[in-house]
Amino acid sequence: MAELDFMSEDWLNALSDRLKTSEAYKKAAKGWRSSMALATLAEPEKNIEGRAVVLDLHEGELRNAQLVTGPGPYEADYVIRGVADNWQKLLSKEIFPVPAIMSQQLQLVKGNTMSLMTQMGAAQALLDEAGAVPTKFPA
Repeated sequence: MAELDFMSEDWLNALSDRLKTSEAYKKAAKGWRSSMALATLAEPEKNIEGRAVVLDLHEGELRNAQLVTGPGPYEADYVIRGVADNWQKLLSKEIFPVPAIMSQQLQLVKGNTMSLMTQMGAAQALLDEAGAVPTKFPA
């Protein structure tokens, strides 16, 4: 599969397919009932617009996924945002979710940090699937 532009419609479709078929994700997210927006901040100097992938997650199933352009606000229980470079680091496992949020490399702008941490296995399984999508990040 060719690399897909990060947070494009094609990228979202590939992620959706992975989440729908991943036994590891289904098992890890069995008790998770939340919506999550993974948002990238606008970086006009790099020609990157703000956008988010909004996922409706329920008991290990992806019920809906949509790409939303613009800076938000995004309709989700949890909204995590950051610059594209930090998303690339997260998806390639150079950084990890909790330390990235605590150090402000990524910001949890909506949702409770402690409740998200109780679902970190599910969140990591979701990120593992996102990281497995062949992705072309902006330069």
